[in-house]
Amino acid sequence: MTECEVCGAEIKGAAQYVVIGDSKLRVCKACAHYGTVVVENKNVRAGPMAHAKANSRLYEQMDHDLEVEVEEDYGRKLKEAREKAGLKQAELANRINEKQSLLRKIENEEIVPSDDVMRKIKRVLNL
Repeated sequence: MTECEVCGAEIKGAAQYVVIGDSKLRVCKACAHYGTVVVENKNVRAGPMAHAKANSRLYEQMDHDLEVEVEEDYGRKLKEAREKAGLKQAELANRINEKQSLLRKIENEEIVPSDDVMRKIKRVLNL
């Protein structure tokens, strides 16, 4: 038998599936009112390949959404501007409320800064 994912009681009979927030839970009839009941189609079963293809499409969409236009040699230019302003990495990091390791990775072009971080840097260094 299975247990209710809300109260922990053993589920007698068929389990009900509800959505609470962003989570889909298997619950007993007594706890079903805590969420929105979801109808399960038991005839359709997705194999491992279906999940892999869905994940692949999801990651492709995420990559597409995250493509950010960053100026070539942004890290080098950031380092030059920081040094010209007479700031150490730790000082700039403190001013923009970010970690020094983040600035180091951006300057070494290991990562691409988020739009938010780029705005903070631009505000402090006038890039």
